[in-house]
Amino acid sequence: MARRGYPVGDWGELLPGGAVLLTDDNVLVVADLHLGCEAALEYEGLSLPRVQTGKLTQYMSELIVDLQPSKVVVAGDLKHNFSRNLQQEWQDVRSFVALLEDMAPLEVVKGNHDNYLGLILRECGAKLRFLEVFQGKVRIVHGHKGERTNGPTVMGHIHPSIRLMDDVGASVKDHCFLYDGEHEILVLPALSLVAPGMDIIGQREADTASPMFSDIGLSGFVPVLFSGEKPLKFPTVRELRQI
Repeated sequence: MARRGYPVGDWGELLPGGAVLLTDDNVLVVADLHLGCEAALEYEGLSLPRVQTGKLTQYMSELIVDLQPSKVVVAGDLKHNFSRNLQQEWQDVRSFVALLEDMAPLEVVKGNHDNYLGLILRECGAKLRFLEVFQGKVRIVHGHKGERTNGPTVMGHIHPSIRLMDDVGASVKDHCFLYDGEHEILVLPALSLVAPGMDIIGQREADTASPMFSDIGLSGFVPVLFSGEKPLKFPTVRELRQI
């Protein structure tokens, strides 16, 4: 397979749209889909078209056809609502699992939004892992609990984004990957189209948003985002904050 993304370490390749491919075993990892988010927002008085699941399943389908992964791992927050399984979540998770069923095996690491997800996945025959998945030397977690260990770690949870501003004050905010090469931690952007991103430059609370890096902060992480198919690597978070 020809390289099409941005390499991290000797074990991963960042892909446009928010996925990472673990190259040794050809395993595709995504995080924070927040399926059913639109229904949860409706309870708060905000109405959005229910188009997210269709777009995400199309993205995943195209990736799977292109890359032929041996497995797909969701690094937490497959669904959105905390307190119960909403009807839309049942429908959307079933649709997502059904899409992958004939294309690639699926494993889901439980995220902080995935309360009661096990009921849906049990019905669908998909695997739910409660803390982590190891794929070769790479550890896959959600990132809301646990601690840092030796070896590469892929996580989600904080929905990293970067806000860029020009000289006259106009700004644009986009989801990004974060990678710390020293500690080999990769934070995936939220795959969700409607989940808000945490501005890792302006929101200093991002430094303590996960126990995986709460003692070191985000200063040494490098943001990477894609403009179309082109990866854009930025200076470290520390340097961007100084600017």
